[in-house]
Amino acid sequence: MKAPAFILFLLLPAAAFCQAPWYAPQRTDILIPAPALPADTLDACPKLGKLKAGEGYSDAPAAKEVAEIGAEALPLPADDLERAGIMEVLNTDLDYWNARPDGARIQVGPDSYDAPRLRRTIKALLELFSSEMTAADLAGALKSRFRIYRAAADDGSGKTVITGYYEAEINVTKTPDAEHKYAVHLKPADLVKTTPAMGGDFDYGRYDENGKLVRHYARSEIHAGALAGRGLELVWSAHPSQIMLLQIQGSGVLRFPDGDYLRAGFDGANGHPFRSVQKILMDCGEIPAMSFKDFIKYLSAQGPREERLADLNPRYIYFQARAKDSRPYGAIGRALTAGRSIAIDPKYVPLGLFGLLKSKRPVAQGEGLAFKEFNRFVSTHDTGSAIRGPGRVDLFWGTGATAETEASSMKAPGELYLFIEK
Repeated sequence: MKAPAFILFLLLPAAAFCQAPWYAPQRTDILIPAPALPADTLDACPKLGKLKAGEGYSDAPAAKEVAEIGAEALPLPADDLERAGIMEVLNTDLDYWNARPDGARIQVGPDSYDAPRLRRTIKALLELFSSEMTAADLAGALKSRFRIYRAAADDGSGKTVITGYYEAEINVTKTPDAEHKYAVHLKPADLVKTTPAMGGDFDYGRYDENGKLVRHYARSEIHAGALAGRGLELVWSAHPSQIMLLQIQGSGVLRFPDGDYLRAGFDGANGHPFRSVQKILMDCGEIPAMSFKDFIKYLSAQGPREERLADLNPRYIYFQARAKDSRPYGAIGRALTAGRSIAIDPKYVPLGLFGLLKSKRPVAQGEGLAFKEFNRFVSTHDTGSAIRGPGRVDLFWGTGATAETEASSMKAPGELYLFIEK
């Protein structure tokens, strides 16, 4: 789960799509070299001393609202993936709304919609995308039959900040040893999912010895043994940064030395705010901008200092084991679809909505990366502690080395449009 480099977008002419299918995989050939990785000390960084308890540290929200727009502003709905994925996310959305009571309501900008309206919307979209039509015909149908909303940036550009996440893979052992001494933890029995009525401004906590609801243990406290002796150790890693990687992505493959593996998925958090260690080190002048993949490599090479750096992020995620053949689940309670499921801030953008994403994405090519503009239909299936504000979107890349490389390098402005039947 999941800092921006603003890029100008070049729109393809409408004529290029009018007589061709609107879904077609794309290719690129521009190579981008990896950055150098200098290191320094944090001891003299004033920013660390200014951080207050309970304060997060990540990118500020990049947009201020979700608002309805005129249909003419909708980009031509080209799509760079196969159409089967569109049908899959729409069926996931429909299953979600079918399970919600009729009285369930969501807020999209200033407008409120109930579950029956959302069911009708998804059914209409399923019918639309089941038919063969040109991009121009599809655009006409979307503009005439649906209200269109966009996450609007506070700088007036209309852009959102798009990042990527994936199913991480980390090396682990079944038992601890001198090297593998950091555990991936199961959910503690005393973990409480909070509600607004319970008080506090955190999502998970525990009751202390006086019966007061407080945050659960911070990462540094867990590293110091706060959970020891409870039998919560699922597997063991040599690197706290690898566990933090797993926690930021929200799901992963836990690979044993003999090649066997487990899958693990999110099962609660400790209630502390997310602090981006990468952003802290960049702001303190220790590292330059780099992909998240390269950043985790940097942390893993820090030796005894690695734990201290990981502890800069107090947020900690607990996991549960999943079947080997399972797929990562999102906050929607259903399997994510690689390339089409996105994580959003549900305070602004509800779960279970279908939309169109426009941005520029990285493409792995040998040892380098190319960047390509793309339009893609997506659905809001997940959330993340680093995804804050209506102008933040995290695109789920899937599993494997290519997903890791591309998702770790996905940092670009873009546009997110959402559809509700009129």
